[in-house]
Formats: sequence, structure tokens, C-alpha cells
Amino acid sequence: MTAGLSALPIISTVALLVGAGIVAETGIELPRLGIQNLMGAIVLHVIFGIVGPFVTALIVTARSTSGLAVEIGNMRVTGELDTIEMLGVNLSNFLVTPRLVGIVVSNIALTFYFGLIAMGGGFAMALMGLSMPIATLVRMIETSIKLSDLVLPVLEGLGYGLIISSVSVYHGLRVKNSPVDVPRETTLSLVSSLSLCTVMLSLYLIFSSLT
Repeated sequence: MTAGLSALPIISTVALLVGAGIVAETGIELPRLGIQNLMGAIVLHVIFGIVGPFVTALIVTARSTSGLAVEIGNMRVTGELDTIEMLGVNLSNFLVTPRLVGIVVSNIALTFYFGLIAMGGGFAMALMGLSMPIATLVRMIETSIKLSDLVLPVLEGLGYGLIISSVSVYHGLRVKNSPVDVPRETTLSLVSSLSLCTVMLSLYLIFSSLT
């Protein structure tokens, strides 16, 4: 949870900029295409269904993956994990599960937070007259929002969170007794998390385009 709280400043900044950019661009381009009536649905889908969950996952990966892998790896090098096992304590219950749950819950909460702040950035652009009028934008959002717009970020946040936490713990536990293993496994955990999150996004985009 601490990692989630520490990520709030960077997520707030990125979300404001992303939301402002999306609303400004759609407010300009969609009327040219004659589909401005779809702006509410498009903005909701892009922010809450695509950009929000993925960008949040990238930020959480950058902040948490390496830290968790280093923490567990150093515990292996210093013999703490061996001591815990010798005491008969289940590593899964004591070490793995709390970190998995913490990152998953934090990622879901941060995904929703990103979406709300991004929408605030979009409304700010409309309020400044750099997109369509704010009253029109609010009305379009109200008429377009569906239950799936709220369920989808939860599912994506869950998926990304499981990837990030599982990969971090896995590579942390792969460290042997040599300190040299720690930076190597940390780098691998970061690269693996980014790659798997990108694969998940690609699969979601392919699946959504087929349905």
C-alpha cells in the first residue's frame, strides 16, 4: 500500500496531462469526422479501458517491480529466507501472499484514481474552451457511461497487478546466495513485467476488436 501512495504524485501528473490531451484531441477531430456524438463513449473507453490501466501498470512496474525483487533477493543473500524456512514458517503465507495482494489492490485503486484525475484534466480543457463546451462534454459522459466502463478497469487492474506482483516475487526468489544475482534478477523482473503487460494490452485490443 505504501508503494501505491508514493505513486500518487506521478500518477496525478501523468493522468492530468493524458486526460487533457485526449479530450482536446477528440474535441477537435471527432467533429471533423461528423461523429462528435460518440465523444463521451470514446473518451470513457480510451481513459478507463485502455490508456488508464496500461499507464498505471507501467508506473507501478517502474516503482514497485525492482524494489520488490531487490527486497526479496537481498533477503535470500543475507540468509533471512533460509532462517524463516528453518523456523517452519510458510514463505508463501508470510512473504509472497501479502505482497501479491498489496500490489494487486494498489494497482486497481490507482487505475480508478488515474481515470478520475484524467477526466478532471479533460474537464479542465473543456472549461478553458480548448475542446467542446464543458456542459456538452458532461452531458455526453453522463449518457454514455455504462457498468462495463467501471468493471473493465477492475479486471484490467487485477490482471496487470497479478503480472507485476507475480513476476517481481518470482525473480526475487530466483536469487541464489550471490549478491551478483540481485541486480540481474531485478533487471529481468522489470523487463518481464513490461513485456507481459504489453502482451496483455495487445491481446485485449485484439479481442475487443473482434467482439
